Amino acid sequence: MASGSPLVIGLDAGTSAIKAVAFELDGREVALAHRRNQWQAGADGAATQEMRRTFADVCAVLQELVATVPNLADRVVALGVTGQGDGCWLIDAAGEPVGDGLLWLDTRAAGLVANHLAHTDDRPRFAATGTGLTACQQGPQLAWLSAHEPERVARAATAFHCKDYLYFRLTDRRVTDPCETAFSFGNFRTRAYDDTVIEALGLTALRHLLPPIVDGTVETDRLSDAAAAATGLKPGTPVALGYLDAACTALGAGVYAGGQGYGCTILGSTGVHLRATAADAVILPPEPTGYVLV
Repeated sequence: MASGSPLVIGLDAGTSAIKAVAFELDGREVALAHRRNQWQAGADGAATQEMRRTFADVCAVLQELVATVPNLADRVVALGVTGQGDGCWLIDAAGEPVGDGLLWLDTRAAGLVANHLAHTDDRPRFAATGTGLTACQQGPQLAWLSAHEPERVARAATAFHCKDYLYFRLTDRRVTDPCETAFSFGNFRTRAYDDTVIEALGLTALRHLLPPIVDGTVETDRLSDAAAAATGLKPGTPVALGYLDAACTALGAGVYAGGQGYGCTILGSTGVHLRATAADAVILPPEPTGYVLV
């Protein structure tokens, strides 16, 4: 039997830093490990991140946590994974990265978005997603890559967001969460993919790149043997795929369905105001702007 109280670990691969925090089950913080995130700015608004290095940094912070907390590996009952939202991280059929991941900071799809909004009725897409179209999102970034780097897209088997890629490296499972699904390619009322949205983005031919949806509040996977060896945690430790980091921040601040009307503000790499409301009470503005997170 493990010596010490049971623990859960929250892992957040954010824009500025990668953090791993060990908590007791009542929410008391036990220990924190972190390191600065590394990404590169390039020509024409490029902002990219080396995917293997990102996972290596994740392993390093988890190893540091294991070294800091006595009997951590034996005490951990679950690992939750979140990360920066939007962006486009491609892997091939063998699970290897297809180039660097595109961050939400990457603006190369801005012209494509502007052209879409100027010449296309965006209301059906907006009505489904509840989210304004921007260059940071995976849909426009996939469309940009398809137009400018088609050979790269042809090699890809799966399109991830940051946290999805890390979850894959930890569990060997290719999935995404309902939150980023809904505002990227889906419907916030159903929390599922919406072919009307995918068609509006011109991505029907790339539909096969979008992974299945898993709600980490209901279903978990197990830490793989390889990931256990790389992190110092025990093989088989339950791993949960969280929502994107902004949604997790809101939940941690007490903004949830039982507290409708409450809100919070994030002042960080992203500055955003969040407010809770029931899905059937969402009133979309005339102009396609904002995000609906579910």
